[in-house]
Amino acid sequence: MAYKVIISRNAEIEIEVAYDYYGKFSKQAMKSFRSQLHECYKRLKENPFFEVRYLTVRGLPFKKYPYIMLFRINENTKTVFVLSVFCTHQNPEKYP
Repeated sequence: MAYKVIISRNAEIEIEVAYDYYGKFSKQAMKSFRSQLHECYKRLKENPFFEVRYLTVRGLPFKKYPYIMLFRINENTKTVFVLSVFCTHQNPEKYP
């Protein structure tokens, strides 16, 4: 059974910032980032059991970009809650 992916407001803001950042370079870079983001969503829907980063928070790194998607799983409701789409090039003290 496929999982439902719910994106937090914080993650939406981080995604918008990433779109703006890559959009400054080229439309192709922004499209490529968007493609990677949707690939992560697809992987989470199919099987969200990736590496545990913190107590109940798991992480799924992007393949091409320096980002990691941090999320929690509710197995009872088959829901994945995306908490953050974090740029790993930032100061480690900002790590959520």
